[in-house]
Amino acid sequence: MHHTREIPREGWADYLSLLSAIERDHQVHIQAGSPELGEQTVAGSLPLVDIALEEKGSEEGAIEVTVGNPGEELTHRISHPEHLWAEESDSGELECLDIEDADHVKTLIYFEPQELLDEASPPPPA
Repeated sequence: MHHTREIPREGWADYLSLLSAIERDHQVHIQAGSPELGEQTVAGSLPLVDIALEEKGSEEGAIEVTVGNPGEELTHRISHPEHLWAEESDSGELECLDIEDADHVKTLIYFEPQELLDEASPPPPA
């Protein structure tokens, strides 16, 4: 069971900034889709680098999500976001960020469960 809450627009910049700090390097995968386009994978299982609201310039209001490893980063831009929802588990962990733009295209950023990563990754070198 999880809970979904909408983040109010005036709180987006602070929420995304905090999220970037807390979830940096967390494995995520990104899907975008709409009824017309269907679902498309934008990025599969890559570490989160940054997620931010553009606050000035021609891209003001856009949300940019950057994932990947140093030198191999990919940035996905949502140009005219209208809604931002956070899906959280019962324990309060973020499971998915759901961003919907003016054209009703949804970008879903899935945060992979940390326990799975801990089991899959080798122990750090001594």
